[in-house]
Order: sequence, then structure tokens, then C-alpha cells
Amino acid sequence: MERRFRTRLLATLTVPLLAFAALPLIPLAPAQAPAGVSLNVQITGIEGPHLANVEALAGIARASRAGEVRPGHVYRLFEKAPQDIGRALAPFGFYRVSVESSLQSESSPWLASFTVDPGPAILVERLDIRISGEASGDSIFQAALARIVLAEGDTLNHPAYERAKTSIELLAADRGYLDAAWDSAFIRVDLEDYRSEIVLHMTTGPRFRFGEISIDQEWVDMDILEPMMDFRPGDPFHSAPLRDLQNDLVGTTYFANVEIVPRRDLADDELRVPIEIHARARKNQRYEVGVGYGTDTGPRIRLATEFRRLNRRGHYADGDARLSTSEQSVTARYNIPVGFPTPSLWTVTGRYGRLEWVTSKTVQGFVGLSWAHVRGEVREVFTVRYQDDDYTVAADTARSQLTQPIASWTYSDADNRLYARRGIGGALELRGAVDGIGSTASFFRAFTTLKAIRTLAPKVRGTVRVDAGWIGTDQFRGLPPSIRFFAGGDRSIRGYDFNSLGPVDENGLVTGGNSLLVGSAELEYRFLEKWAGAVFFDAGNALRDFRGEVATGTGVGVRWISPVGLVRVDAGFGLQKEGSKFRLHLQIGPDF
Repeated sequence: MERRFRTRLLATLTVPLLAFAALPLIPLAPAQAPAGVSLNVQITGIEGPHLANVEALAGIARASRAGEVRPGHVYRLFEKAPQDIGRALAPFGFYRVSVESSLQSESSPWLASFTVDPGPAILVERLDIRISGEASGDSIFQAALARIVLAEGDTLNHPAYERAKTSIELLAADRGYLDAAWDSAFIRVDLEDYRSEIVLHMTTGPRFRFGEISIDQEWVDMDILEPMMDFRPGDPFHSAPLRDLQNDLVGTTYFANVEIVPRRDLADDELRVPIEIHARARKNQRYEVGVGYGTDTGPRIRLATEFRRLNRRGHYADGDARLSTSEQSVTARYNIPVGFPTPSLWTVTGRYGRLEWVTSKTVQGFVGLSWAHVRGEVREVFTVRYQDDDYTVAADTARSQLTQPIASWTYSDADNRLYARRGIGGALELRGAVDGIGSTASFFRAFTTLKAIRTLAPKVRGTVRVDAGWIGTDQFRGLPPSIRFFAGGDRSIRGYDFNSLGPVDENGLVTGGNSLLVGSAELEYRFLEKWAGAVFFDAGNALRDFRGEVATGTGVGVRWISPVGLVRVDAGFGLQKEGSKFRLHLQIGPDF
């Protein structure tokens, strides 16, 4: 038997606030009668959030997901379904909904079909937003208010109204208008003339100010922490510096958790709000063991430790030991944080280790003093380092001592540093030494890298990278491998072994170059939410005075967007490589 109905709905003047699809469904009582039927529901004519809200609110749609239903209950829900559909579409501005429905009960499962014509959407004819109180003269508040997405002539949308209302409330609280309240906040719908208006009237009252600041910790002297606080008692209240302070405190090695509580209930007659900071210390020592594999390094083991609070001045120390087929090293660092609120750090570093690559071996030790500072999106590091190398490159064996001033700047700006859809980053490093001033050779070295990522289509992104470098010296053979330029490997030209490319000597062994130029282009296509395929082309080389053979590599890869960043597996083919041209490359880490 099939029943057909056509129903036209007119909404009432009172518009309830409706639950949406994201809210939990109200469970139905299980059928008591044994003679239940299975039910399918088909809804056409609407899609997206409109369909989702109908499926969440219509009783017959909920019943179809609950298992078998008694026939009598199905008939009642079917009769009520057009009204349910009308209620579900009203929040999106549709008040003249018509529904054509049919119920097929002669087969199993039963099929309830609804063809929905939402009709014309009602428009916002008048938008009345008024802010009185001190916020009316707050230019930052008014600028933020202007960005709220509501406009006359738009389709009436109840969720958008609720979001705008909440945004204004949060804006008032964020700017310190802690007594802000609505005088009027409503939607008026005129069904006869089919138009609507939105009224939002708020009185913000006065702006509060920061009161006394207290922090319940006893591990670090307060004069170390106070410069991190970018506000003082008496300043106008604003939530942003509180969030920044919380992030800065958690970002130190001292605190595992920080909670900042503005005590509005304790505000004085001058509207000063005390700020309480509750901090929980990190464990004083941390130990870490890591086992991994890299196509440039082979199997590797890393042991690390950190002593987070050596004294009340905030000093801390850390170190690590690395063991792989290409590197065996021990590094220790002593860190002295200074210069808040922007992160600044003095670090004394010592290292000793052995490095072995395709055509070079080095026993290296160094000590250095560096100062690191963050300026906006730029991290700058200035270092003085004494470095002693016993090395073999190709057929040459030598020892060098170099006292080097080093300056580096690193920049990155991305929408997501782990997996960017839009981002740009780069680095510049300058270093040098003078023969006779704590050094056995003179040189000046400059290196820069630039990387850009852009989304080219909804599931396609492109990545380009350029590396360039130059060494000015007439004592090139007196420079260790760590100063010379080489190419090849996971982060250089794929399809070739790490550091296997560069100028060669008379025996065909790679000696490294005094210049470097490498470029890379890559396209990714996301075929699943967390998975993508890639094609790439790399070209360049380490060169002698920017002259020499250009090596190229190309290939395909797969990408997994993991919680720690992008896992990249590439099959690279070195087009100028002798013998087997294939090499597998593995990289793990963020884009920037």
C-alpha cells in the first residue's frame, strides 16, 4: 500500500532555537511490540546543512536509525514529518516549505520518501546593532565589530545570528568590558510581508583594568618571570596578553601547566581585576631514548637528557649522544635565558664526534657561545665557535682549527607548520675566519635557503625550494668538510646518496665545492584525508665557482599527514647516476 500527501507549511511567528545535527540525538524507546518493521527514509530537494538538520530533527528519520519500529508509530511519524521538515528548515530562512511525501509499506523495508521544495528564503531587511558604553569609543572594538558577518539583504540564518551574538559577547569580555549585557537581542519575522529584522543592542559598561598579579611558584626568581608579563597593574584589561603570558610560561622548561585566572569577583572600586597565576612545575630531569632510521644516516640511536632547573635564575642544561653508521657524537649545552618578554637565550655548547660520509671522514670537536633571539617571525642567532677538525676528503688528509663568528636568521610564516597549505620560510647563515686569528685558514661563507608552499587546487599543493651558497677563500683545501658544499640526499637532490655530489679530483672522488645551487619542485595530490601522492623534480649541484655539471633527480612518493608532521617516502631516480639509479628516501617532520 502506498500513501501520498502534499503538504504546504507556514511557520508561526515564534521561532524556536533548534538543535542541529551536531547535537546528540534523543534516543527512542525500544519497540515493545514484537511486530516491528524496518524503515528507510529518502529525502530529496535539499542537501548539505539543510539536509543534515532535517535528518537530525525529523522523528521519522531518527526512527529509521533506531532499528525496527511498530507500524502504528511509523504512520504517526509519517503524518508529522512535513511539520518536522518545516521546523528544521526555518533556522535557515525557509518559511514557505512544501513537502510531497509517500509511504510504501508493501515491501520490506518500508520506504518513506519526501521531496522537499524549500521555497524562497526570507531576507534580513533591517539589521540594528548598537553598542553603548565605553566600547562605543574603543576603535579596536569597533573595528572587530565591523568584521562580524551579518548584513542587510542576506538570507536570514539563525546559526549565523547566534554566532554573531556570541562573537560580540566574547569581544566585549576580551576587551575588558566584563559587565557587558544585552538590552535587546532577537530576530523578528514578518510572515505576511515575508521579511525579517535582527536587533542586537548591548550596553558594555566601563572597561576594567588589570589589578595585582600573583603567581604561586617558588622555583624561579620573580625578576626572571616578570619581564614576560606584557602588562602592568592599572593597564586596561585585555585577554590577549594573558594568553600570550600563558603560552610563554608553558613554553619555558620550568612549567608543565599554567592556569591564569582573572578574579572579577575581587575587583575593587577602581575596577581593577586581580590576576592569579597557578603553575605546576615540570619534572626537574628528563631522559629520552630514541631509535630510528634515516636513508641518509641508516639505523640510529639517540640518548638525551635535560636538567630543567639548575638554580632560581632559570638556568638549565641538556645534552645528547648519537650513534649511527655515519655519526657518533656527544653534545652538551648550558643555557641561560635572558631578555624576556621576547625569548632570548645564551648557550654554551661543547661537542665531540666522528662523521663519515661517502668521500669524507672527520673527527670534530668544538666549543661555542651563542645568543639566540626571536624578533617577530624571525629567529636570529649570533655565535662565536672554536672548531678543531681532523679530516679526510677524497685523497686529502689534514687538520684545521677555525675560530668563527657565525650569524644566522630563520624565518617562517605558515597557516600550519606541521602541514601547510600556505607557507613561506627561509634561512640565511654567514660565517668566516681569519688565518692567524685562532684559525689555520681564511674564508667567508654564505648560505641561504628558501621554501614556499601553495595550494593550487582543493586537493593539490605545490612546493618549491631553492638552496644557494658561496665560499670566498684561496685556502679551500684547508677547509674541513663541514664548511664545504656537497649535494645529494633526502633534503637536497633525491635519487643520490647523501653528500655524494660535487666537484671531483683526478681520481673521480668528490671533494666538495665552493658554491652551491639546488632547486626542487614538487606536486602533491591528496587522495585521502591523511594521505597524498607526490611527484618531484630536483636539480643542481655543489660547484666550483658556480661552474660544473648539473645533476637531476626525479621520482614519485607518498605522504602521510601524521600527528608529528609529514612522513615522506620518495622513490628517487638520479638521472646522471652511474649504476643503479634508484634510491629510497625517508623524511619525517613538519613543513616549517
